[in-house]
Amino acid sequence: MVAEGEIEELKTLQDIIDEILGGIEPIRVKPNASTIKQYCETVGECNPVYFDDDKAKMAGYPEAIVPQSYLMTLFIPIVNEVFIKGADKFFTGLIRGVIHSGSEVVYNKPLLVGETYVMRLENVSLDKKSGSTGDHYVWTFRAVVSSEDGEELAYDKHTFFLRI
Repeated sequence: MVAEGEIEELKTLQDIIDEILGGIEPIRVKPNASTIKQYCETVGECNPVYFDDDKAKMAGYPEAIVPQSYLMTLFIPIVNEVFIKGADKFFTGLIRGVIHSGSEVVYNKPLLVGETYVMRLENVSLDKKSGSTGDHYVWTFRAVVSSEDGEELAYDKHTFFLRI
């Protein structure tokens, strides 16, 4: 049985999360060939399907594709907003610490260089856990990239431990 104080704490934390995520508008991104080529050079990626349309077509793509590892770069601005907008709400006494405990990236389709994509955040779950080190919450949200017509192309699911 869950104590009344625990229910209130969970509701308060859920309200904070809903307020933070609700205040972050989707963003549009358009990876361009120049940026992708520079990224590939920086990380040592030499597969030409990422920066050469002809090579990408020979490999079966309609045009150059965005490297899967570049997705994290695309998500940085919107994911950072969670903690920029949420800092004063998270750390006002309820939460004493945050640990990023996991990230799972899933691609449903390749992203094409030069296309415009919509990135948004969505809450997945918030669960209270108790352990030998005390109580904490496990919070999971997804950063989703979709086509402009709403087709979900990829996501990065983040899980955090929130120390009470």
